[in-house]
Amino acid sequence: MSFAWISRALFCLLLLSVLSKSTAAQGDGLPDFSAQCGCRWAISADLLYWYPSEEVTAIWADVITSGDNRKSWTAPGFDFTWDLGFRVGIGYHLIYDQWDIALYWTHFRTDAKHELSSKPNVSIGPEFFAALLSGNTPRSMSVKWSLLLNMFDWELGKRYCICSNLSLRPFIGLKGGWINQSIHARYGDLIVSLIFPTNESAKERLKNNFWGIGPLGGVNTKWGAHSLHLFGDFSVATMWGTWSCSDLYKTSFSTTSSVNTKNSHLGALMFQGFMGVGWDVDFCLGKFRFSTKLGYEMQLWLNQLRIATFQLQRLHGDLTFMGVTLRCRFDF
Repeated sequence: MSFAWISRALFCLLLLSVLSKSTAAQGDGLPDFSAQCGCRWAISADLLYWYPSEEVTAIWADVITSGDNRKSWTAPGFDFTWDLGFRVGIGYHLIYDQWDIALYWTHFRTDAKHELSSKPNVSIGPEFFAALLSGNTPRSMSVKWSLLLNMFDWELGKRYCICSNLSLRPFIGLKGGWINQSIHARYGDLIVSLIFPTNESAKERLKNNFWGIGPLGGVNTKWGAHSLHLFGDFSVATMWGTWSCSDLYKTSFSTTSSVNTKNSHLGALMFQGFMGVGWDVDFCLGKFRFSTKLGYEMQLWLNQLRIATFQLQRLHGDLTFMGVTLRCRFDF
């Protein structure tokens, strides 16, 4: 008998041993959500305190300072701030074999602002393509960047007790929704065609809107047999997505320039992790349960920013949400 067949046989015996211990543990009444609580329905509410960040957000302006026989160039970065969001969910525990279903809605919205005032020996070059296409140079500039996340998650999961201090809930499902980004820029004291200083102004609006849907999979873990425990929840989604991008520039003297690109139909990949400390309590003889989780959560959305820059090349900036999440859940 070859070594490969021996190793396969040993692996099968080990797998059967683990499964038999898991089944015996469930029969012994080890900590399992469905076994300890007779509840069928569950509702949850999460408070999100997140900080979003995105690659290539330092592309909105060039600042060139001249003087003393030298020039310096800077590209001021665009930093978002911490902001609040929420997530609400509803779930149902199926009677058969500890399966459950759940539906969640996540909402997060934030804005960021940046301003460059007019200064001597300082020139501002807008990086957005429609403004660059106009041939105008502003002496002052202000920008507002808005970000909106709306996502829906449907899960089908099953809980397993691996041992007295560890339970797992693998799940599959669907993830769908949209991420909309808009940029509003205002330019003051335009120098028209790089020659004539004026008191005219201009406005520019860009949008980077995404929507997608696709399969979702992951695992929820619980470490500890008591009310106070540790947890780690992880998931990944592979979505079919559509990006709609546009760029429109208008001046106060009625000239316009625009950048119109076709919608992109591409795959979107998302990774999510949520880790921290949890606490559960049953009351009314196990008819109800209240649980809470507090921890660090991060979502990584690959290649979310796809607007065109001055080179008319699409960006490929990753979008990240990270921060503190507080979850409260009531089962009845």
